Amino acid sequence: EKGAVVYGLCKFHASGREDMDVRMLLPPPSVAEASVKSGAVITGRPFVCEIFDAHKMPTVRDLEDVAKAINCQFEEPNENGSSCGGEKEVQLDKNGWPMTLVKPERYHGNNPRGVGVDVSVPLSLVSSKAFSGLQSETEEKVKLYGCVCHTSVPITSDEELLQKLGCSAWNKEGEEDATANDDDDTPNSRIYPLKIQQSTPLRVLHRRSSDVRTRYILSLSACRIDDHWFRLRMSTSAGTYVKEFVHGDCGRTQPNISSMLGGRTDITELDCEGIAF
Repeated sequence: EKGAVVYGLCKFHASGREDMDVRMLLPPPSVAEASVKSGAVITGRPFVCEIFDAHKMPTVRDLEDVAKAINCQFEEPNENGSSCGGEKEVQLDKNGWPMTLVKPERYHGNNPRGVGVDVSVPLSLVSSKAFSGLQSETEEKVKLYGCVCHTSVPITSDEELLQKLGCSAWNKEGEEDATANDDDDTPNSRIYPLKIQQSTPLRVLHRRSSDVRTRYILSLSACRIDDHWFRLRMSTSAGTYVKEFVHGDCGRTQPNISSMLGGRTDITELDCEGIAF
C-alpha cells in the first residue's frame, strides 16, 4: 500500500546462536515446574530489533500492537496451526520419520508459524548499547534442548537405551523431568554432568578457528520410540554443539551418543527448549 514503508532497514539481533532449522520453544510444563522449585528462570530467546531511518518513533501503544500482531492475538487461535491437540507427542512426517508435535503452551501467542513474543515483558525502546551484550551474556547460561535421533544399532527396550547412554528416563509431561532435577541420583544419572571435548565442527571450520573446546552435558534423559528411533532431552553449557554431540562429527566430539550406542547415530530434529538464567 502507498505510504506503508515506515523504515529504511531492519536488523534482528537474537541472544545465542542456533542453526536455521532449530526451533525456539518454551520449556515443557514438567521442566518449567521443576525450574520454579529450583529457583531457575527459564525463558525464550532475548532479542533486539534495530530500526534504521524510522519514519517516526513508536509509542508504547504502537509496540503493544506490534507484539499482538506477531502473536496473531487480533484473531482467534488457528486450529490448523502448530498446536497438536490430544496427548500424542510424536507423529510420522511425509518421509516416515518421527516428528515432535508442539502444543500451544510451548510458544507465545497464536501465530501458526510458532513465532511469538512474551507480552509479560513488554517491547520497549532501548539504546544502541542493548544488543552489544546479547551474545556475551548467553555464553554463561544453561541451554535446554529436545531432539529426535536415529541410530543404526537396534535398541530393543528403554532399559537398554538408558543403560548405554547412562542417563535417566524421559518422563511424561506433567511429571518432574530429569533434566531439571538437580537432586536426581539414580544410577544412570551419576555420569552427568558429562565433560566432553569438541573440536571445531567440520561444518563451521571454514569460518571458525580450529580449536578443542571443553563443554558439559549437564543432564540427559531419553525415551525409545522404536528399534531405531529415540528422543533426547538435555541441558548443556552454552556453546555446546548438540548435533555433533549426537553424531560425533567423525570423532571430533568425544564422547558422543554414537560412541555410547556403538553405531552410527544422527539427529533429525532439534529444538532449543529454553535458556536458564
